[in-house]
Amino acid sequence: MWYNYFMKIISYNINGIRASSKLGLIDFILNSDFDVWCLQEVRASEDIARQILAGENQINLFDNAGGILDKFYVSYNCGKVAGYAGTLVLSRFKFDKVLFDMQPFWMDDEGRTTTVIINKLAIVNTYIPNGNSRLEFKLKYLDALTKYLNMLKKDYYVVCVGDFNIAHNEIDLTNPKECKNKSVFLPVERAAFDKILDVGYLDSFRFLYPDKIEYSWRSYRSLYDMQYNSWKYRIDYCLISNNLKPHLKQADILDVNYSDHLPVCVEIE
Repeated sequence: MWYNYFMKIISYNINGIRASSKLGLIDFILNSDFDVWCLQEVRASEDIARQILAGENQINLFDNAGGILDKFYVSYNCGKVAGYAGTLVLSRFKFDKVLFDMQPFWMDDEGRTTTVIINKLAIVNTYIPNGNSRLEFKLKYLDALTKYLNMLKKDYYVVCVGDFNIAHNEIDLTNPKECKNKSVFLPVERAAFDKILDVGYLDSFRFLYPDKIEYSWRSYRSLYDMQYNSWKYRIDYCLISNNLKPHLKQADILDVNYSDHLPVCVEIE
């Protein structure tokens, strides 16, 4: 049974599988010991994503031996909009079931949600819309996600990971006063995040580290221009259902440069 072991789950907005693979993402995956990878913003068709994961036309530092596809079970949900959104899950454990969208609460053609069921564990990989131009769409998605997660926890232990595009509290961004009227830190977005927690979930990183200041997004330009170093957000999360609280062992944010986001991870027993 899965709960006799440690399971390490990592969530990463890769900002395009083409670009991130050129920066070394494939080697990072192959050389890591995570059991389940939840990737967001794939921004490629399933055929293109499959080619990249297979190692076709890629130069890898580590022995690929047929690519990631020989080492992981894969679920693609790349959406129907070319070069936009999309989620993807890699797992060392075989899926018992894969669910797309959040039926009966939500369906879209952007590939924003993938749920994989492994025994009694449901892992939800979600890419929540940016609210700058689609705030109403974002809030409807969050409402559906809340209902969906509330439904899932009745039958499963649940881990919900992804890019939420919300900094929940002031500790989660560098400029809260300047951002109070901007999407990512709008009161209505933060309230929507609260509702998810209220139906029986916790933010694993903040639960373990109430006062720790770390961020999961920074501008690419901040890597070479200090002027942009002051704008950072923690908008990527690993949420767990409350029934997993006794099994939570670790949560972290990794400092790697394959995207403008940083991967977030959680370890459960």
